[in-house]
Amino acid sequence: MIYSFSRLALYELCPFRFYLKYVMKRDEPITIPLALGKATHRGIECIVQTGCSVEEAVMEGLIAADFYPISRTDLVWLIRSAPVYKGMGKTETHFTLSLGDSSSSPKIQGYIDLEMEDSFVDWKTGRVPYGIWDTMQIPLYAWAILKQRPIQSVKGSLYFLRYRKWVTETFDRSLAERGRKWAYDLAMRIEQAQFLLEQFPDRVNEIYPAKPSHRCKDCPFALECYQTFKK
Repeated sequence: MIYSFSRLALYELCPFRFYLKYVMKRDEPITIPLALGKATHRGIECIVQTGCSVEEAVMEGLIAADFYPISRTDLVWLIRSAPVYKGMGKTETHFTLSLGDSSSSPKIQGYIDLEMEDSFVDWKTGRVPYGIWDTMQIPLYAWAILKQRPIQSVKGSLYFLRYRKWVTETFDRSLAERGRKWAYDLAMRIEQAQFLLEQFPDRVNEIYPAKPSHRCKDCPFALECYQTFKK
């Protein structure tokens, strides 16, 4: 399995939701926040790549989101809030890297929203800003960049578009290593869970337990989870 930050983070959030989505291949419905995020990212990408106007960027975003019924006002505001211009960097740069030295080590892939010479940015469309170390996305992406490029440090940023707010950290190789280790440890836990499931398929609820939290209100499997674990 090739992992991603979102896949690892979902397992950390709730193993049972991970099981339903990635093991049982259950679809999760598109939501307004997801569609708005996709449209916003595509619109910003259009500006950086081609220098298109905001109106053109909005249309590109709506197309990317398959014209899901999102607020056009919100989309315009979010795209306008991005401090970008044509040619300022590479957009949606993809990486696939091994998380360890062994040929059997788990692999990680990801897409970096905007990568420049010695810095990178991940655009956030959510309503609640948070710190760099509240998730391991930016440390992990910093590790990926330093793994691929002959530089000794890189500045990673979250940019919260609704508030035009920067949250930034400069990573050397030692600091970025924390992102790799987080990803490696979680990937190994997932692979151990997959092995156990093959051996004990009737113990799925023990191998992939639910982790109730405030995020349950956003989970499409919340009712099914409650019915499964209420005993």
